[in-house]
Amino acid sequence: MEAVKTRKVLKSNWQDPVADKPVRYPAFAFRMVRFLFGTLGRIFPKRAAKIAYRIFSTPRTRAKHRVSDEILESARLFEVLYGKQILKGYEWGKGEKTILLVHGWESRGTAMRSFVRSLTAAGFRVVAMDGPAHGNSDGKSTNLPDFAGAVRAFINQIGDVHGIITHSFGGASTMYTLGTLDTSISVEKLVLTGVPNSINLVWMNTVKMLNLPNEVAKNFKKILEGKVKASMEVVDSAEMKNRMNVGEVLIVHDIEDAVVPFSEGEKNYQDIKNSNLLEVNNYGHYRMLKNPDVVRAVTDFVLE
Repeated sequence: MEAVKTRKVLKSNWQDPVADKPVRYPAFAFRMVRFLFGTLGRIFPKRAAKIAYRIFSTPRTRAKHRVSDEILESARLFEVLYGKQILKGYEWGKGEKTILLVHGWESRGTAMRSFVRSLTAAGFRVVAMDGPAHGNSDGKSTNLPDFAGAVRAFINQIGDVHGIITHSFGGASTMYTLGTLDTSISVEKLVLTGVPNSINLVWMNTVKMLNLPNEVAKNFKKILEGKVKASMEVVDSAEMKNRMNVGEVLIVHDIEDAVVPFSEGEKNYQDIKNSNLLEVNNYGHYRMLKNPDVVRAVTDFVLE
């Protein structure tokens, strides 16, 4: 019998004095990039598409911690060999069941440490990963299948995982891991916080942001589809998402998310059969992860 889907609104009075930081680009450099794509891109569409992909797949910065804390200092460090790259991992607790934390774009594994104390107290072993070109891991660029491969590499090394808690791009990569790269991986609980439903939307937003002419945009799309070895429509389809061998999915999304619109979370909820939606109000894309009420709800979910 198909599981009953639920949709709830999180009630939280938690206040964070630090507001979500909007994504900002150096004004002059950004205007120059848009101008060059809009002019020279029309003359050299294939070359411009390759440059657009390079920008798209290269993180602008690596997240760093300004100060240390007890959770960071108590992490047990380890490494995973992924192709020719060394990826960094972090581990807490010694429970029999493991929860994997998968961070988003331009973030790092320990940025999701707000879940560690609650999960270890509940008896879990918790593992976080720095994806390729992120945190302290090797690499200068990455993409959806590459990041997904790194998720698989971590699962292969740490053993069976009871649950995976993801954020943003990390969630999209994890769904690609479970639905495309290796459908034999079985996960009881999957949490998608602020996760996009459509890579086609990400492509369209990049086309708009970089001011890509039509021919450049078409070639850019061909490059992306070549990387995932399928059309965007196939990758985005509900059929692909429901190939995941997952017991139950919790989708957590903020209605004020300025990075990944709330409508993306709703689409994931509609597409994934065994999913539940938790609507968060006014904490944004990043602060949502620090909200103790969100942490408690996610912990309760993986414990059920």
